[in-house]
Amino acid sequence: MRSLAVTLLLLVAQPNAFGQVGKNSELWQWSAAAEHHKAVVEVKLEGGTGTGVIIHVNREKPVGDGHQGYCLTAYHVVEEDKAKREIKVKYLDNRVASRCKVVAFDKELDVAILWVWVPSDVEPAKVARTNIKARDGLEYAGLGGGSKLKDLRHFKGKASLPSNSKRIYADVPLLPGDSGGPVFNENKEVVGVISGGWFWWDGGVEGQTGSKISATWPARSCNTDAVRKLMAKVPDLRTGKQLVRTGRRRAKRLTTTKQLKIKVNKR
Repeated sequence: MRSLAVTLLLLVAQPNAFGQVGKNSELWQWSAAAEHHKAVVEVKLEGGTGTGVIIHVNREKPVGDGHQGYCLTAYHVVEEDKAKREIKVKYLDNRVASRCKVVAFDKELDVAILWVWVPSDVEPAKVARTNIKARDGLEYAGLGGGSKLKDLRHFKGKASLPSNSKRIYADVPLLPGDSGGPVFNENKEVVGVISGGWFWWDGGVEGQTGSKISATWPARSCNTDAVRKLMAKVPDLRTGKQLVRTGRRRAKRLTTTKQLKIKVNKR
């Protein structure tokens, strides 16, 4: 049995009147907060922070007060981990899963799947089955500009040319930290993850500390086919896997320190 270390951090929420980074800018068309945004997470590795989204929870593999699961993010966000298992994933309630592991990736299309611990109350986002085409409506979500999960940036866009079966492009600016964030279709299904842009400029955006943040454009991400092909490399995520597993005996709950390390800290 693989070990999965989970660190639970009990944090005291600090008041933050700043809200979403870039909220007062005219660069984005903001979308309304919704349930599927709760699947968005912060992905952290020494030297940088990005965004991710939970796409699967394996209810047959309980771990503490949660379960094993999988997170989708951009490969460049976690590339430097080099199997050291130093990736951390933070949830909206400030709990943190540590020693997360890259289990599949596509460097060319900049997408990766992480094996993570997921709190029991987190519902995964659904993954789409069809590719995005030019002029399809999109929603982006990310933690650009040092945003906190409670102030998640989520904004609308439309796929534009030269979008194809591999990549999605949109006339939407992004901020550092948005990388790895989910791209949703109009049905609130994940169709890709944010990779970045091409050109940088001063869009007049200020961070929560008042510092200037450069924006990049146009938004670039992988398309649904890339996500689905990557999922097919992970046994738990293959199409029909849940039907195959139905009827098996209940999974043994991991509680011993040899199988799982659970630590509760206060910051």
